[in-house]
Amino acid sequence: MYLIIGSILFLFFGIGSLVTQYINKQSKLRQANERWLKLVLYFVILIMVFSCIYFELTVSLAICIGIIGLFEISKAHIFSNKRIIFFFFSVFIYLTILFAFIKFSDNTLTENVCFVYFTVVTFDGFSQLTGQLFGKRKLLPQISPNKTFEGLLGGLILTTSTSFFFFQYIDFSIGQTIATAISICFTALTGDLLASLLKRKYQIKDYSKLIPGHGGILDRFDSFIFSGAMYWLADLFKEIL
Repeated sequence: MYLIIGSILFLFFGIGSLVTQYINKQSKLRQANERWLKLVLYFVILIMVFSCIYFELTVSLAICIGIIGLFEISKAHIFSNKRIIFFFFSVFIYLTILFAFIKFSDNTLTENVCFVYFTVVTFDGFSQLTGQLFGKRKLLPQISPNKTFEGLLGGLILTTSTSFFFFQYIDFSIGQTIATAISICFTALTGDLLASLLKRKYQIKDYSKLIPGHGGILDRFDSFIFSGAMYWLADLFKEIL
């Protein structure tokens, strides 16, 4: 499974590099350099996360992401004019989702955690690339101005197509794999939009500058956190029912 993931990731990185080079032809040098830095750091983050999953350090990773994310929310509130009740409400929602994400990291089979994260990053990457190339109609401009319907459609098609490689490893049928991949795509989008909405409320561009070009830990992992949390909750409901 990991050999397939590694091969696909290198292929995706090559595609991303070609698209970045194409887009940068009409960009200023500074903007072009920022795109390359973002792409390289993104690839480094993917290797780091998949390594944590492989060596079964996912819970430690989830806790670290959660703590830094809480710091970023707290920092955003300190420099805002929002009432304290809004901060406590935001933290309550965040900690609830984080709890479910940590349970997901601890209780879900390694192969399934890997599948969820791979689906999230594939959807995120191809939504961005197809949106940059073909995007015209904005999805929710008041919350996330860069997201487009074309990017959403491109991300869905390419992600569900890629999911065919993994059904044999996660003990799902082909139909279940496709349905799960589509569900993860929409939960990933929801997590991203929730984090963007919170940024709009706090009137900030980035949560922090910990990862140059990525807007902070929450901006980089919001989709994974929410998708993992929803995946665990879905499994929990299945057991109850």
